Amino acid sequence: MNWLFDMDKPLMRGLSVIADLILLNLLTLLCALPVITAGASFCAAFSVALRSVRNEDGIIVKDFFGAFRGNFRKATILWLMSLLAVVLLAADWIAAKLFVPVLIPAIGAMAVMLLVLGLYAFALLARYENTIWATLTNAAALAVGYFPRTLGMVAFCLAFWALCVRFLVQAMPILFLFGFSLPCYVCGLLMNDIFYKLENNK
Repeated sequence: MNWLFDMDKPLMRGLSVIADLILLNLLTLLCALPVITAGASFCAAFSVALRSVRNEDGIIVKDFFGAFRGNFRKATILWLMSLLAVVLLAADWIAAKLFVPVLIPAIGAMAVMLLVLGLYAFALLARYENTIWATLTNAAALAVGYFPRTLGMVAFCLAFWALCVRFLVQAMPILFLFGFSLPCYVCGLLMNDIFYKLENNK
């Protein structure tokens, strides 16, 4: 039975990842509570998730707060820009619902595009040093250039959060333990090959 508890075996590696995701989610929630710091918290979550996907050695708490401090300014600016875009889209949706319902699908598509841009932008910011404009430009280019992976990320995130909202009471423990860390990890899995190609000029 000792082989079951060997850290190199799939079972123990899987349990280790689950434990890491729980800790990562708790850190993300804690640091996102002030709202203004949510962008830096999401960026740090992506940073740790990407390191985990690549099996890069590190200490989660140390790595998280290191990324949180290191990316705070740019991540906060990106977060405030995202919030502004969300507010504008919400206002457009309300106006369309009241006066021009035919525009609602278009606004929904724009919301999905904003989600895609945000996922790539925060992941890029977590991994690479660049200006915010360059980060957003690269995020848009990757979203289009690697559309199948983009579709996979969007499908998972929307399905995961939609199910959690639909069964909110039952899903509260899942949201508390994995609400942010699991989407970051899954997106990291899908982005890993993309970043590997970028870093190795392939």
